[in-house]
Amino acid sequence: MITIEQLKKMPVGEKIGGGFVLTIKKTKKAVQLPNKTYIHTVVLFDKTGEMLADFKDQGGAGAYNPMTKGQEVKIIVAQIQHAEAGTKLYVDQFSLVTSQSLEPGSDYPDWRTTVRGKIRHGITCAYIQAGKEPDKDTVRKWTEFIMTDE
Repeated sequence: MITIEQLKKMPVGEKIGGGFVLTIKKTKKAVQLPNKTYIHTVVLFDKTGEMLADFKDQGGAGAYNPMTKGQEVKIIVAQIQHAEAGTKLYVDQFSLVTSQSLEPGSDYPDWRTTVRGKIRHGITCAYIQAGKEPDKDTVRKWTEFIMTDE
């Protein structure tokens, strides 16, 4: 498991991966690049410190998926880059860590559950608009396909 402290000691240009998990402490801004891809700037933290990071939006051109304070992210492909105040992490590929249930009193919702519900809703509406009766198995299969591409 790679820590913030270890990341700060790595040289600019170093490529990192392997699926280590960090938490978003603060969201700063999102910028849309000329190719219509969004870059989200956040502050990541763990027990060893904090680090600025830019995340490439996983949705592709035109997609805007906001990052959330308190969300845990699994870093899959990243690189150390130069920043005004030292170094930052540029994250090209990541996945959101989800918990099966929320802790009592938690301020952070499980967004994957919310997204799955919205996808199911959209699929059901599409069936109804087409004059068809949606069945649970078909809606589940389409939801899984949309979420995982499998």
